[in-house]
Amino acid sequence: MSTAILEEMKHLGFTGAEAQVYVFLLQHPLATGYEISKGTGQPRANTYQALETLAAKERVTAVSPDPLRYAPVPPALLLKRIQQETTQRCQDLEQQLTTLEQPDGIGHFWELGERGRIEAHLLDLINGARHRIAASLWAQDLAQFSAALRAARERGCTVILNLFGAAKADFATVYQHEGPEKVISGHLIALTTDFEEALVASLDPPVTGVVTQNRTLVRIVEKLIRDESYLAAIYEQFAPQLETAFGQHLVDLRRRLLPATDAERLVAITTLGSEPIDLPANLH
Repeated sequence: MSTAILEEMKHLGFTGAEAQVYVFLLQHPLATGYEISKGTGQPRANTYQALETLAAKERVTAVSPDPLRYAPVPPALLLKRIQQETTQRCQDLEQQLTTLEQPDGIGHFWELGERGRIEAHLLDLINGARHRIAASLWAQDLAQFSAALRAARERGCTVILNLFGAAKADFATVYQHEGPEKVISGHLIALTTDFEEALVASLDPPVTGVVTQNRTLVRIVEKLIRDESYLAAIYEQFAPQLETAFGQHLVDLRRRLLPATDAERLVAITTLGSEPIDLPANLH
């Protein structure tokens, strides 16, 4: 009797005794319990217990009353039944386990309080991306991430950058924004990968950052990055009309939505020079 076959049958829920009885019946159909016990070398009690269990599970069938003889269910039919039972069991268990899952917010946030840790995690996210990277970065940040972003592009990732300030990034679709000197919200960066994980950080002292896999927050960060891209594209095409409606660098619109101190800084920044720039305003 093949040991390998018996071991595989155990993986499908047979006990050792049940597997031996079934295989013996395949080779000796219509055997009695006594003949099975003698042929397999198992004690009669073990043999009859195995036969009773196999019959209850419809894996063997009693075919004559006196003497009681047994026939195995054909292997193809048997395995098809086991497959169907296993599939249904897995579906039922999936539903039961799903009800035990904790809410998304638990265990899905990591706070990073050092710039080095933030930059290291950002690199890890870029290096682990499979399909898509979207980010908002200052031009001065780009140099240390360019090699990783280029490698991501070369392995097939889409790379989208909102870039604040001038820098070369031929490995990405770039949406150009005003330089850092025109940004009033501080040194903020954001990045998402594969619509699955996001990092948002403020690099002004005290440095703080958050990494999350929370689906809702990842979508919010994705939307923030997309909205910045939309704004850059719209401003590039319609800067004169927008500034006629909302003031230079959209100051009239922006100061309605900013805290008072930031609004004052914005007005000061926009009145420093007389030459308007044709880059989009940062609405943070």
